[in-house]
Amino acid sequence: MGRAMLIFSAGAVIVLGIIQVGIQSQRSAISQNSIVAANNVEIRNKAYTAVQLAMERINTSNGSWHPQKNSPWIEAIAGDSISLYYTVHPPSTPGVGAFAYLDEDTVVIHAKSWYSSNNNQRKEIEIITSYKKSAMHFVPEFKSAMSFATDDFTLSAGGNSHISGNDASGQCGGDRPAVTTISERKAIEVAGSVGSKHLSSDSVNVAFDSNLSYQPVDELIARLAESQNTRYIQGNYKGDLGSETNPGVFFVENNAKLTGGISEGFGILVVRNNGFLGYELEGVELDIGGNFKFNGLVVFEDAYNLKGRGTPRINGSVLVGKKDENTSNIIDVDLSGNLRIQYNCDAEKYAQVASAKELKQNRYKHVSTYE
Repeated sequence: MGRAMLIFSAGAVIVLGIIQVGIQSQRSAISQNSIVAANNVEIRNKAYTAVQLAMERINTSNGSWHPQKNSPWIEAIAGDSISLYYTVHPPSTPGVGAFAYLDEDTVVIHAKSWYSSNNNQRKEIEIITSYKKSAMHFVPEFKSAMSFATDDFTLSAGGNSHISGNDASGQCGGDRPAVTTISERKAIEVAGSVGSKHLSSDSVNVAFDSNLSYQPVDELIARLAESQNTRYIQGNYKGDLGSETNPGVFFVENNAKLTGGISEGFGILVVRNNGFLGYELEGVELDIGGNFKFNGLVVFEDAYNLKGRGTPRINGSVLVGKKDENTSNIIDVDLSGNLRIQYNCDAEKYAQVASAKELKQNRYKHVSTYE
């Protein structure tokens, strides 16, 4: 009996020992798997971190920083190595001329991160992330041929001047109002004072939009005013005003007269304080004669006593606004002569290109990420 108990006890000890060894082995395996899993999560996170750092460098360098597949960016992040490069793919149907600047390119980033395990085996993870890249321009949508982002104005028209909201390009997806105001009261006032002789649109001659505001635009104008390539026009200006393939940003803040046979301009034209489209009027800000045509966005900021005479044509849209709505100044807009303001969404793109080129900023929209 005693011997049998002894044998049984010995067997129990052996069994318990085997169980203990098994538990220790499981714990060791679980611990090892946990370490591997933690390492995998860590290097995956570092690959994502590398992507974020790369996006910042791409944006701040405006794309000039461009590691290639055969010469990637290699960096150490918290002790582990990362390797990264990216490719840029244009759209399948790219834009034409200056408009190609607004194309949405696809940026594909390849980021690898790795570590060496205890047995010197290399563990590696690759993250592939794609973004849609487009140039930022901040140009507001053209809501009409002429928009008043303030109620502090009067509008009168004479001669053969005309404002048309009909789509001149046939590419805009519909016609727009000839004039848009903030309030219904001002819309009724404009329709009564100007009349159909000077306004035309297959949509509606005069509309109102309570959401219309000058605030986003005044920030854009302030940034463009400080831009390196913005040109200030004054005196007898004989230079160019941009081209179809290279639209620009132009400011008029002092008396200016366009001379030297300038016939056409492209981009954004900002007139601050008094503005005049015509000739032979003392004390004006902008004097344009002949058959000059500007394609894009024309902004009259605090442009009091605006006169429009002569035969200029604005092909795109005109926006009139005030930097400070708390002032009591009234913008008196008098359109006379043969001035014509024609809504055109193609001209809107010239303004977008001009702004994007000056601001040199891009927008990145995440599309996909996979391993």
